[in-house]
Amino acid sequence: MPNLIEQNRVDNGHLGNIDFRCGDATELDLPAGCADLVFSNWLLMYLADDEVAKLAHNMLTWVKVGGTVFFRESCFRQSGDKARGSNPTHYRNPREYFKIFDECEVVQPDGRVAVFDLVCCKSVDTYVRVKQNQNQVCWKWRKIIKPAPTAFRVDRHFLDGQRYTAGSIARYEFVFGQGFISPGGERLTQELAARLGLNPDAHVLDVGCGVGGSAFHLARTLGCYVYGMDLSANMILTALERAAASGNGDKVSLEVSDATRRALPEASFDAVFTRDSLLHIHDKPALFSRLLRALRPGGQLLVTDYCRGGGPPSPGFSAYIDDRGYDLVAVAEYAALLSAAGFEVLSARDETPRFVATLGAELERLRERRDEFVARFSEREHADMVAGWEAKLERAHAGEHCWGVFHARRP
Repeated sequence: MPNLIEQNRVDNGHLGNIDFRCGDATELDLPAGCADLVFSNWLLMYLADDEVAKLAHNMLTWVKVGGTVFFRESCFRQSGDKARGSNPTHYRNPREYFKIFDECEVVQPDGRVAVFDLVCCKSVDTYVRVKQNQNQVCWKWRKIIKPAPTAFRVDRHFLDGQRYTAGSIARYEFVFGQGFISPGGERLTQELAARLGLNPDAHVLDVGCGVGGSAFHLARTLGCYVYGMDLSANMILTALERAAASGNGDKVSLEVSDATRRALPEASFDAVFTRDSLLHIHDKPALFSRLLRALRPGGQLLVTDYCRGGGPPSPGFSAYIDDRGYDLVAVAEYAALLSAAGFEVLSARDETPRFVATLGAELERLRERRDEFVARFSEREHADMVAGWEAKLERAHAGEHCWGVFHARRP
């Protein structure tokens, strides 16, 4: 579009540090490692899949190690309401962009391999606030050298590949209800949210929001704006797909990111709400400090989480924790960590008896709905789910597997 380039030259040419070019981005030839940032806006959606893959490879080549690649695209469908006689846009599912960029590799001159490391993928907040539309999606990647295989760690690829596959999410929702992957489902979310006394103008951060059940519930029932983040792309993308399929309309922003690394805006939220997700976090003190800074003075934190009893775990419980990469602490220790981070702890309650009652009711429903479950999944998966719930109940009755509810405030 030469006319736009020329107008850009007229407006900004006096700066002296801009190289104005008009051409096909897929044919652009730049030296390796020449850029700290590669930025594009509404470009990839006009390219075919092979062109996107080619440009992704070029972006990874051009940017320096540690540099950033950012792009924003329209996903799922057209966001505007203007009728178009011809529309060449590819309204991709965000999963397609993840696949292309996750598979991209560039061999460096020293033989090491460079890859993209996700910083965040999120719905554009302005579209959510103004149009309640989550279909404008942006990605921020960092160029890193592919790490050598190391000891086990909980990351996006582990969660999506093992803990929260599409099948796992569907099975959890069968038990907890659509949109929920933690005990008590919507009913418990409603009860817990009432403790916060939120008003329609409140801004809520939902950490480990999963497939968005709590986030959408808060937005729809209380009218507040909810910002949900989770490390599992499978869960966030499932939430985005459902939002798009339902026509959007909710004040919910969704983001794939690591809460332990993501820079959160300071003093921006009235409440932080998190349901049974911080069990994945091994450096809880650092996370609690981040969440404290993200809250406005007087802002509230409400957490439910798996905890452990006071004694050493049994071999079975240890295996359960290790297999899932959990980091579980006792209820009293949890409260102490919150206090040490600067929170005023309003309550720290061991509600394991309620956890036991909830698990029992869920196990009963699993057994009652066996035929329906097997028809959707399999006999083996039903047996595995029942055995898992029975084992959790046994550990909870023994005082090993506990459940804590924590309410705190930023002074």
